Amino acid sequence: MDDRSGPEESGADLDEPRLTRRGRGVAVTAQGWSWTHAERERPAVQGLDLQIIPGEKVLLAGPSGAGKSTLLHALAAVLHDDEAEVHGQLLLDGVAPDHARGRAGLMQQDPESQVVLSRIGDDVAFAAENLSVPREQIWTRVSAALTDVGLEGFSLDHPSAQLSGGQKQRLALAGILAMRPGLLLLDEPTANLDPEGLWQVRDAVLAAAEATGATVIVVEHRLEVWAEHMDTLLVLETGGGIRRRSPATDVFTDAGLRAELGGMGLWVPGRDPLQELPPWRPGSPGSPGDDATAGAEGGSDAAPQAEPLLLAEGLAVGRHSPKAGWRRAAPAPPTLTDLHLMIRRGQTLGITGANGAGKSTLLLTLAGLLPAHAGGVSATAALTGGGGGGERLSRDPHEWRSADLVARIGMVFQEPEHQFVRSTVREELALGAEQARIPGSADPLFSEQQVEARVSRLLDRLGLAELAEANPFTLSGGEKRRLSVGTVLSAGPEVLMLDEPTFGQDARTFAELISLLREHLDSGGTVLAVTHDAGFLRALDAQELQIQAAERPAPDTADESQAPGGPLFGAARSPSWLGRRNALAKLIAVFLITAALVMTIDAVSSGVVILASFALLPLAGIRPAGFLRRIWPFAAGAVVAAWGTAIAAEESGRVVADLGFTTISEGSIALGLALGARAFAIVLPSVIVFSTTDPTDLADSLAQQLRLPARFVLGALAAMRLLGLLAEHWTTIGHARRARGVGAHGGFAARMRSTASQAFGLLVQAIRMATRLAVTMESRGFGAGPRSWARPSRFSPADLPVILGGAAIGALAVSAAILSGAWNLVWT
Repeated sequence: MDDRSGPEESGADLDEPRLTRRGRGVAVTAQGWSWTHAERERPAVQGLDLQIIPGEKVLLAGPSGAGKSTLLHALAAVLHDDEAEVHGQLLLDGVAPDHARGRAGLMQQDPESQVVLSRIGDDVAFAAENLSVPREQIWTRVSAALTDVGLEGFSLDHPSAQLSGGQKQRLALAGILAMRPGLLLLDEPTANLDPEGLWQVRDAVLAAAEATGATVIVVEHRLEVWAEHMDTLLVLETGGGIRRRSPATDVFTDAGLRAELGGMGLWVPGRDPLQELPPWRPGSPGSPGDDATAGAEGGSDAAPQAEPLLLAEGLAVGRHSPKAGWRRAAPAPPTLTDLHLMIRRGQTLGITGANGAGKSTLLLTLAGLLPAHAGGVSATAALTGGGGGGERLSRDPHEWRSADLVARIGMVFQEPEHQFVRSTVREELALGAEQARIPGSADPLFSEQQVEARVSRLLDRLGLAELAEANPFTLSGGEKRRLSVGTVLSAGPEVLMLDEPTFGQDARTFAELISLLREHLDSGGTVLAVTHDAGFLRALDAQELQIQAAERPAPDTADESQAPGGPLFGAARSPSWLGRRNALAKLIAVFLITAALVMTIDAVSSGVVILASFALLPLAGIRPAGFLRRIWPFAAGAVVAAWGTAIAAEESGRVVADLGFTTISEGSIALGLALGARAFAIVLPSVIVFSTTDPTDLADSLAQQLRLPARFVLGALAAMRLLGLLAEHWTTIGHARRARGVGAHGGFAARMRSTASQAFGLLVQAIRMATRLAVTMESRGFGAGPRSWARPSRFSPADLPVILGGAAIGALAVSAAILSGAWNLVWT
């Protein structure tokens, strides 16, 4: 049914008292509105007629491809495509979204892409600044918004990176509320959240809407989360128009509507998507009432007849290497400790616990992708294939070659795209089987004919036969998830491990995933899954392992990441004396010191600056040992520069060594030492300054005091945070490639190809994250006009010693060089 009624008619069937709240809500109107992306034949949205009154709360539903996200992005004025074909009108309070700056706020589903700046106070203030809200009002708005979303307990300087997924979504909502918008647009805001985070975000949205009277439009697959609290359900029709408009509570009572929505793959309250699957009785050992707990053998009492496959004894796990590295004074502490587990053939085990408890870290360690911090993981002969070459494998899966790992333990990552390394679906499915090797040998586990047969079977089973030649990155979300499971199953691993397999899945793809896993279990396979989804555990009759994070010791003061000086461009302010000084004042001091060094090539002036730099460490709150760990690459570079100059410079003075192809003289050695010391001395003040400078403070100084374009400065600041996330993605992609059997091994050329392929995967992730971040920033008014600044950046009397100190060090270096006779102007 296509409901194109006017505002009076559209509200006639609804609860009228609930729709009389006008407040600050925005009226939304669409008249024959269509949008067709460039180079697309079919419109994303076509012929849409819509009327939403101020203060109305709308639940927007529809099948995949109906244009729900396109509509929300258009309302948020972030849908830009110069070559797109647009017809009709889309209006907010009678004006185009582009001219209603600040009236709409958009929340997306990915928590990471919602955070722009590194401190929560600055992140919430970002949108208000973009709207030129007066400085004296911004922090009042920030405090009120944080209170509205339940984050008032955090300091404004708290690092946003240390928030959980649910907290980051609430932080994003706070940033939107600080804009004081009349329209809240939420595009599957809870799809990637655990149950606790889901209810927190939903309740925060509802409370904010009630307090402000804002109009709300929510796109969500799980209707039961929102339906009870919304006024209207709008179902979009694929191909254009509104398919149905009714009170939102009808999803609980209207049988025809429930069946219709269920057929679209939506999660309908009380409707179990597993009912459409064939009856299934688990063949796994153990009973559904048995809970595996840390320190106990999961399922061992219930099924003594099942063979153990993996054993964990006294296991401690952590994301970072247990070995001390040059960047740390001590190994990072483990996330979980003293775990004792026994994973048996045919078992289904769900690993549950709070965010940050270490569930995914445990899974990666059991999968052989992370080393254990203490204790260990060992595979039995039942898993290694003892007698068939398996006796040549180590008991620790982390020591296996990736080709041995892929045929025994399959890992499905939370983000399917992390696993894709080939250009077609067929090649992706073939890769695992092609990479699998007979234990301890270079001989393939499957023949070419067997690989082709396995791929054909998986294409049919996964429903991807028609997409066999498609690029995996172009598939829909559900297709990507099915493919990611298929890429692992192609090598025939006995143990299948999955990290949050149901995040972002609709009811249809959830049922398809359960069907695949049931087949794996029926064939004698084993399943381990990190999940918050009780329905997933119930569908597989899984045992549950609930874990709690280990008590964290007090931060090691020797750890440079926790030191007052902080790492280079750390996310937290340095509490040291130098850390509290104006960023521009510190840059001026560095410039004055550097100017003295670039005028001359001599070791005396450089030596003065080096000694002065070490003398300044107490003011920067940096310990000498930590400072040496930061500067050793620069010291090594200075030594290389000194040596290169000594052998390449013209002969001058007494010859010290004759190397045949060149000579080393006293003059060349002196020049080399001078150049090396000069390069080293130029770096040291910069390391100290950047170790004590918050990037947000630096951006404020550059934009406010040096008048650099705000769009450039803040864009660079957001990019810096993005680089930190990409470093994490690089590690995850590396783990995923090892799990696929394509770890970096072989000769130099093979390693280079592997690294290049991994870099391409990172590039895809970078583009995706940057696009989402750009949408977030633009939806908060970034770059749309003049802005204000929440934190004033100006010089104070306390900053004068910094500038004078830089001038004094530069003058002292010049004076010492002149008095010693070492002064050597570069232009002479």
